Amino acid sequence: MTLLMSLMRHVRLLSISFLVAISLHVMPCTASDTTQVCTIDANGQETCVQEPESVVSESNKKERICLPDGHCWDSLDLALVERFNDQTKATHVKLIKPVPFGEAQQVAGNDNAKTVQVLGETYEYMVGVYNNETTKSFRDGCHCRHEHCAFWAAIGECEKNPSYMLLQCAPVCQTCHQLSFEYRCPYDKNAPMAWGPGDLNKMFERITTDPFYVEKYEPNVLSKPPEGPWVITMENVATEEECTKMIELGAARGYERSQDVGARKFDGTYDAVKQDTRTSHNTWCVDECYNHTLNQNVIKRVENITGIPDANSEYWQFLQYEVGQFYAEHHDYIPFHLERSQGVRIITVFLYLNDVEEGGGTHFTKLGITVQPKRGRVVIWPSVYDDDPNKRDPRTHHEALPVKKGIKYGANAWVHQRDFKEPYSKGCS
Repeated sequence: MTLLMSLMRHVRLLSISFLVAISLHVMPCTASDTTQVCTIDANGQETCVQEPESVVSESNKKERICLPDGHCWDSLDLALVERFNDQTKATHVKLIKPVPFGEAQQVAGNDNAKTVQVLGETYEYMVGVYNNETTKSFRDGCHCRHEHCAFWAAIGECEKNPSYMLLQCAPVCQTCHQLSFEYRCPYDKNAPMAWGPGDLNKMFERITTDPFYVEKYEPNVLSKPPEGPWVITMENVATEEECTKMIELGAARGYERSQDVGARKFDGTYDAVKQDTRTSHNTWCVDECYNHTLNQNVIKRVENITGIPDANSEYWQFLQYEVGQFYAEHHDYIPFHLERSQGVRIITVFLYLNDVEEGGGTHFTKLGITVQPKRGRVVIWPSVYDDDPNKRDPRTHHEALPVKKGIKYGANAWVHQRDFKEPYSKGCS
């Protein structure tokens, strides 16, 4: 019976979202401090009644929980429940609006006692979070985003699956501070970068003049300084077998509608949004796809061409364009990356995985250059300036022209100033 009562108590508190913001305005006092009790009705009218001396008993002299309007309770739990249920009194007391922190929790599995214990610990933890002024920047986003968060915490998922649990179930893992992107993903502005001033030109000059690259990849310079930014193509970067396998790997992962960067989310990451200006489908080559031998062969060639470690590259974005699909003019540089661990995107390597019957070219809108898809061909261009490789070069705006006949398959790699894959694994990219 004790366990059942405890369970009901904690589940009820969770179901009313633990109105813990009120605790910021709850203060201990004795009955002798509150001999005049005041209430405020829905119309804002205050009524105060002087308590007779006889009301002040020994039991009332113990520490109680009181609000500034004179309402007192024997416990914080009673205060929270009554304040939630009574919508007619004290509606004009200046309280911070109570903020729910998540889904009502289900108690599942065999270890109910452990789940109940987690709920109780979560309650105490969140009261502390809302009483701490230093948590203001992230506490409103500290929610349990799934009804089984408490159960998962009880069976050890906070430790086993931290990339999900510490953010999506932060209250039960007691990791609200992890929602502060600056805390979770500290940015070291002095960390070494792939490119300094002058390195961009050096890379392109190397791969367009060195006999090894000239003979192996047949580089074609479409634009170069001083007239414009570097834009080049290279042939046979991937074999027919490798291209076919990459298309198969993409199909196995499943293509979904391509999305662009949206608004900042509660944890400092950014949402993805569908746009009418981008109608292709894509998927990401991670896990088994990334580790496949044929895919790794291509990655090693790209790494050799750029001279930048694969760790700095995002995972391949596999793309599928059907007839009529396109990606309107855009730029690959994302400003908020400048103060992220991985740094900005400095270069794009786009690999065509098949020949396209008609249309589907990559068009550089400010340069008047269009590159037609051809299996095994890459087109390479920078997103930054040579003399300031952290600053966006607007000249490399581009678009994917509509496919007129056939299907276009491609693989897109964005290379960053610093290691991308390590921050990505921690949810910090």
